[in-house]
Amino acid sequence: MIALKNICCGYGKKEVLKDISFSIPKAKFTCLLGKNGVGKTTLFKTILGLLPAMRGEILYDGMNSTAFSAKEFAQFISYVPQAHGTPFPFTVLDVVLMGQYAHSKSIFENPRSSNVEIAVNCIQTLGIEKLMHKNFSKISGGEKQMVLIARAMAQQPKFIAMDEPTSNLDMGNQVRVMQLTRLLTQNGYGVIMNTHSPQQAMQYADKVVLLNNGTVSHKGNPEDVLHAHTVTDLYNTPMEIVEAFTSFGDKRRVLITV
Repeated sequence: MIALKNICCGYGKKEVLKDISFSIPKAKFTCLLGKNGVGKTTLFKTILGLLPAMRGEILYDGMNSTAFSAKEFAQFISYVPQAHGTPFPFTVLDVVLMGQYAHSKSIFENPRSSNVEIAVNCIQTLGIEKLMHKNFSKISGGEKQMVLIARAMAQQPKFIAMDEPTSNLDMGNQVRVMQLTRLLTQNGYGVIMNTHSPQQAMQYADKVVLLNNGTVSHKGNPEDVLHAHTVTDLYNTPMEIVEAFTSFGDKRRVLITV
C-alpha cells in the first residue's frame, strides 16, 4: 500500500496542495479527480518521487522513499504518461523492453532472453501482438497508450501511476484503455489514475479521491462519494446522476449536465 500522510506539496515556497491524506491499495484502481489547475499533476509528481513533499510523509509498503535505491523504487512503482512519440525508430517491442531497465545492471546492457520474454508476455497480455515489430512513432494514439501500459507492466512494479491516459483518444480507445486498467488490477497491480472524467471513475474505479480548493474534499467508494452535489461542487457546473440500464440489464450510474 502507498499511504500519504498530511502531505503538503508544491514548487519552491509555493504550496499547491495541503494536508493530503489517503491510501492507494494493492490490486485496486484508485482514481484522482479534480478540475484543471487543482494540483493533480503536482501530487502525481510527489507520489512518484519526482518532487519532494514540503511537509508530511509518503510510505511505500510502510517505508519512506529514502529507504529505496533508484532501481528499487522503479521496481515498486512505474509511470504511464500521456501518449507521446519518439524521434528514434524504436519498435513497439523496443519500447516495452525499456521497462526491463529497472531489472538490468545498466541501460547499456544488451537485453537477455529473459528480458525479451517478459516484454513479449506483457504485449500478449494486452492483446497487441500485431504491433510488436511496428515503429512506435507510426502507430495510433490509442495503440501508443496501450504500448506505454505494456512498458509499465514490463517494469514489474507493484503499482502503476497513469497520468490522464485517455486524453486525446477517441471514444473506442478510451474504453479500451479503461478496460485495461481493470485487467491490471486483476493481475495484482495497484493503479492510481489522474483523470478529468468522473464517468470513468464511476464505471471503473474501486476508490476515488476528489481534490478541491487545495485539499482532499472527499474520498472513498465511487457510489458513496460521487453524487450530484459533490461533482457539481468539484467542477462548478450543475450536474445530475441518473440510473440507466444496458441492453444486458446491467444498471449503470450516468453523469449528465443540467
